[in-house]
Amino acid sequence: MMDSLKERLRELADYYEVDGFIKDDPVQFPHRYTEKKDVEISAFVTSWISYGNRKAIISKANFLDAKFSGSPYKFLKNREFEVWQGSRESFYRFYKYADLYDLFEALHKIYLENRDMEEAVLRVAGDSLVSKVQALFAGVKGVPSVSGDSACKRISMFLRWMVRKNSPVDLGLWSSFGSEELVIPLDTHVWQQAVKLGITSRKAQNMQTAREITDFFRPIFGDDPARGDFALFGFGVNSK
Repeated sequence: MMDSLKERLRELADYYEVDGFIKDDPVQFPHRYTEKKDVEISAFVTSWISYGNRKAIISKANFLDAKFSGSPYKFLKNREFEVWQGSRESFYRFYKYADLYDLFEALHKIYLENRDMEEAVLRVAGDSLVSKVQALFAGVKGVPSVSGDSACKRISMFLRWMVRKNSPVDLGLWSSFGSEELVIPLDTHVWQQAVKLGITSRKAQNMQTAREITDFFRPIFGDDPARGDFALFGFGVNSK
């Protein structure tokens, strides 16, 4: 790898992984809370709706955040989501309100049986962090099947938020897992930048490609390869 490219990617990560990144990113929502369960729920629900452009995602996340009335966990515990059961009304993009109900039902079960979501992920079977989260939310629309080959961008983003420590952006609440276990959240924009930089030549935007891109960043960021997400974001911004 060219030393100049390596240094440029480090510089981009340093420039974009700062407090100012939060205000225009969906990660702003879990940052509104301090209680662990509130943060986990806000983070997962926000990541679940993270399709499309940031403006649309943030608008819908604000709608949900208002429903929480200061505590996503109390909203969940009191089963205030039951009003959405069976509703075929459109919620966001291809989601119906019934899908939102299913998500909260799965979350309710997790907190009924575990101290928090971190404990649930620890206890469930799976050969990776991503597959463990997939197993917990099996059957929920928008959560890819374990048997599929999705890049699982939204799950990887949620895990980045929860696991990465000492970050001005990510929350790092889960001490049971290490950042070396993370996979870069792969979407079309990340893939395009990775192709431009020669990081991957793969056409499929799947988990194998996501892992290949993640592995590229290990020599640059050591045990924190997901930091490459900020470098690729910055490269994309500067390429416009």
